[in-house]
Amino acid sequence: MTDVPSGSEAAYYQDLDRFVELCSALTAKGQPYLTVLLCHELYRFLYPTEPYLAFSHCNPVPHLMAHLRRLIDFGSAARESVQGYPLPPIEQAAQLENELPPVEKVTSDLYSDLWLGYDAHVLTEESRQLLARRIPPQVIDERIVGRTVLDLGCGSGRYAVALAGLGAASVMAVDYQAKSYRLAEEYCQRHSLPVRFVEADVLRLPFADCSFDFIFSNGVLHHTRSWQSALDEYARVMRRAGFLYLYATGGFFWTTRGALRPLFQAIPQAYTAAVLQLIGMPGNRMIFMDTWYVPIEEHIARAELEAAFERCNLSFQKLNSRVETDLDAAIARGIPGAEIVWGEGEHRYLLERNAPPLSAPT
Repeated sequence: MTDVPSGSEAAYYQDLDRFVELCSALTAKGQPYLTVLLCHELYRFLYPTEPYLAFSHCNPVPHLMAHLRRLIDFGSAARESVQGYPLPPIEQAAQLENELPPVEKVTSDLYSDLWLGYDAHVLTEESRQLLARRIPPQVIDERIVGRTVLDLGCGSGRYAVALAGLGAASVMAVDYQAKSYRLAEEYCQRHSLPVRFVEADVLRLPFADCSFDFIFSNGVLHHTRSWQSALDEYARVMRRAGFLYLYATGGFFWTTRGALRPLFQAIPQAYTAAVLQLIGMPGNRMIFMDTWYVPIEEHIARAELEAAFERCNLSFQKLNSRVETDLDAAIARGIPGAEIVWGEGEHRYLLERNAPPLSAPT
């Protein structure tokens, strides 16, 4: 049962509980394809814009409340009218718990498969444009151009390529498994880009203190065993400054995201991917499989995060994205009900070391 706040938006959270209960019943009845479809349709419109339909929210609270009720009505009618086939139980590994793949490997495996949908345009031009709209031009000019940069948790490596394209003197890109960034590494080698890739755990980085002028980390720390420990490593290897993006909390968006995740423990990942492919979802649109199947997803309150920055002796400046699909961009536009829907938005910060050690490299 989700916590129900006061105010007119309380009906959304009550309906969200009904929605989750309905989807669980559909899966149990042999209709998990309807669970996937319903969750997909709910989640895609929780973003400020739905670019594949040329749709943008202008008054999202009543729209989302009505949309959720329509999905409940649709799912309820299907539950009564359509019969399914039992879904085979998900096979449980026979190994002892300490022999199972670590969370880091499971997470890396998930994203390695999802990132195969990126084509050359996404890997290069689109990623560079996204960074240019999420990081202020002055920061790029003063903190990235001509600097040594670490891409902490690089995944596909597309942002490492973008950072080199924005003018970084050198980029070190780390991820848990090389298969994640294989295509980007080959691209960098073919085009002689100043990017080096290495396998590493973001909780135990193989670098000396103050090794990099600028640390870039986009959507990584909240998927680790301890985002606080990962932040300590981030701060340890930072010489001057960095950009950090983490998931936030609150509102329809983050509450729904958390409420839907347990539904997919009963649906095999390959099954969900097949349904999404069947309905025509573009291969590079990974926002659904991402949140539904990643083992760890922390939603972090702004006050807690900023207290952690202070503990790490980092000064911080919250950045507002200029990308229309980003939550902060919608909140900054002053859309009615924005905070009700998107809560604290997203955590994008420019961080700077307050007092670099005297032994820091020059």
